[in-house]
Amino acid sequence: MLRALRQRSASGGVYTPAILLLVFVVGTSFLGVGFILPLRALYGREVGASSGEIGLMASAALLTGFFAAPPIGRLSDRLGHGYVLFAGLVIHTLLVLAYIPIENPVLLIALRGLEGIAVVGILPPARALANTLAPSGRQAETLGLMSAAQTVGILLGPTFGLLLASAVGYHQAFLVASVPLAAGAVLAWFFLPRRATVYSSESAARAATARIFTRPLLLAYSVQIILATTQGVGAAVWTIYMADLGATPLVIGLSFTTFAIPIILLAPIAGRMADRHGRYWYVLLGLAVCGVLFVIYGLPINPIWLVILSVPEGVAAAFARTATDGLLADATPPSLRGRIQATYSAAGTGSAFVVATISGFIYGLYRGLPFLMVGGIFLAGAVALLLPQVARMFAPGAFKTTLPADEVEAVPPAEELGRERVVSE
Repeated sequence: MLRALRQRSASGGVYTPAILLLVFVVGTSFLGVGFILPLRALYGREVGASSGEIGLMASAALLTGFFAAPPIGRLSDRLGHGYVLFAGLVIHTLLVLAYIPIENPVLLIALRGLEGIAVVGILPPARALANTLAPSGRQAETLGLMSAAQTVGILLGPTFGLLLASAVGYHQAFLVASVPLAAGAVLAWFFLPRRATVYSSESAARAATARIFTRPLLLAYSVQIILATTQGVGAAVWTIYMADLGATPLVIGLSFTTFAIPIILLAPIAGRMADRHGRYWYVLLGLAVCGVLFVIYGLPINPIWLVILSVPEGVAAAFARTATDGLLADATPPSLRGRIQATYSAAGTGSAFVVATISGFIYGLYRGLPFLMVGGIFLAGAVALLLPQVARMFAPGAFKTTLPADEVEAVPPAEELGRERVVSE
């Protein structure tokens, strides 16, 4: 059996044991994240937090994640993606348990700030490891598979989290949410391979920094900034918006589910199509569709329509996100996967922080205003992609990544799932 698995891993496909185990770890951990995703704002309101303080809870996590992402990316490249992933999962498990004794809004804001650091210790290292294990030319498909696994947590977690909190209370829901995160940490420690980069000189390390901000990478970061605005508005006001419109906890949970199902089903397919046919049209159309939908969200609307319209939003997001992931992978030098994924994450969290902060305060002016703002950002991004100089950057072969002679990436065979440590001595 083990020999057969090794032969499959060496065959160069996407569905190898190493990649599938990594995808399972990500899916398991995001199940725990999904459990508490809709609970934070409602729990904050229950313990007396104002709408501004609830917005600051989301903003604190995004702000700390923004500043923590670059150093965590450097640590991931130096020490190994698997080790940083394990540490992030352990810390996040402990922070979820910390919700149980805390009932002060100010302390909840501080706790969310610590959570933001833990989160950037999970997804960017996992994506960097996936990029390393992915066969050449199939990075978008691999990252699409990981995106589908993340979204499984969004599909199952919020609905069950809300139902569990309604039945037995918030504290028990937080306790249950910590279990998948702890399970992911165990799997990451014992079974996932490690990756690290060895620089043969300090000049190589300095040169690597300059290659994090090439024009193609700046394009990918810019698209990520647009895509992440939905994270900001969702974290700050989505749950409260639906509750204020009269939605029950079940309907609120279903809105997460209907958004998640298209991503789970389509993300790997969208990635494969983007690998084969290019990234441009999938990104452009995805941004345009999401922009129109968010404008509709901001109008007076029955909450059941938010549940229904979350389906085409999920479809558009699946194609736009996986195509952008592929664009990023195309432009990423092999030795900088950790740092570039962390910078990509920082671009998203910085954008989400700004939007979450603004949303928490403008929601009181008109509750649909945050969604109109996000819709406008998406539509402006779609228009910018129509510029010829921007569109040309999506052309196949517009950029190539190479590994300089004074850098060596320490990469064992993809089928190695043991606990070997691959670092520079």
